[in-house]
Amino acid sequence: MQNTKFIASLLASAVILPLFTIGGENTATAQRPVSLLRAKCVNSGLGSAREEDMNVSIGRGVYSSRFYLGPGYRSAAITCKIQPDNNQPIFQTLNLGFGMRDNDNRSASVNVVIYVDGKQVETRTISPSKQADVTIDVTNAANVAIEANCSSEKEYCDRVYFYNASLQRPAKQQPAPAEKK
Repeated sequence: MQNTKFIASLLASAVILPLFTIGGENTATAQRPVSLLRAKCVNSGLGSAREEDMNVSIGRGVYSSRFYLGPGYRSAAITCKIQPDNNQPIFQTLNLGFGMRDNDNRSASVNVVIYVDGKQVETRTISPSKQADVTIDVTNAANVAIEANCSSEKEYCDRVYFYNASLQRPAKQQPAPAEKK
């Protein structure tokens, strides 16, 4: 019986307490991310860029890759239009997660360069078994490009696998319920 009363009081607290802490302020609701590959994207490099779902081992962990850029001896790139023609910004951030497979140990490193509206905003050097996670502000951006450049002119560079390439919408502001007096 005491356990039942205790559980009932906990449940009541869980329901009532948020009403007092939120007050009349706005609260943000999270938006689901959208895959970068759902945008209008084109291959814009000499190497290969391919959408392919594949499990890969990076840094002794398993990742589900969505696409890869294979620079070979040169470079590979993908360019995506992320804003509709009406110029209304709809995305806030671009989240990227990428790396090179563990079994690519003979590959030279790859320089991954990210551009927003033609301006270079981030560069990461990736070598076999290494990964990187990057968040880029794309609030007022129309286009995003990701370029993978081989760091060596004489050595072959293997693929860079992207296990995350998602666009995040801004959080929606919703008014909290009005306080009852």
